[in-house]
Amino acid sequence: MNIDDLKDAWKNEKPGFVHLPIDDAMQGKTVSAVNSIRKNMKTEFIGTLFSYLILIWFLFFRQTDPFLFNITSLLLFTIVLLNTYYFFKFYVFYRSISRYTSSLKNSITKVAYELELNIEIYKAYNFCITPIALMVAIGILCGKETSKYILQGLTSSHNITANLLIMLGVLLISFAVAYIFINLHIKVKYGKYLKELKSIIYDLEEDAD
Repeated sequence: MNIDDLKDAWKNEKPGFVHLPIDDAMQGKTVSAVNSIRKNMKTEFIGTLFSYLILIWFLFFRQTDPFLFNITSLLLFTIVLLNTYYFFKFYVFYRSISRYTSSLKNSITKVAYELELNIEIYKAYNFCITPIALMVAIGILCGKETSKYILQGLTSSHNITANLLIMLGVLLISFAVAYIFINLHIKVKYGKYLKELKSIIYDLEEDAD
């Protein structure tokens, strides 16, 4: 089907039931974008599992302070619960985009919509996980020094307000740093593919006019 046939078919199509085939060039771009998204998701999943295995190993075999062990274990358990919930959602999306027909416009539109939705879910996931993971890493790597400082800040009657403000400041900074890096990471890893899909949809709509 050439571009003139595509335009005529598009104009004659009934509203609300779009199932037009697209040309080979655009189909190739769509397949490439979808495959890249799936590859990035798979790589991130493997990297996340590997990083958590390292954290668990350090926690059980290198952590000697009982107070930090209990706190870090609780935070790590929270991370596992959050990961289970969010990764299930990402897995559903990962499987679903492999079943879309890349030769149909409505499928491309659905992929773009699902990707944009999951990017927002991914932002929420990382915004929840990253600060907690940073605190876990700090607790594991710093060991007794961190435990001593936290206990002193919570139990000391002198400068308790200042100590709490410092802890709150560190927490807020970790959230701010996480927010910046999360948005940068998403822009590099997934944002460009969302733009590609939207560009393909826009080109098809332009050709249909």
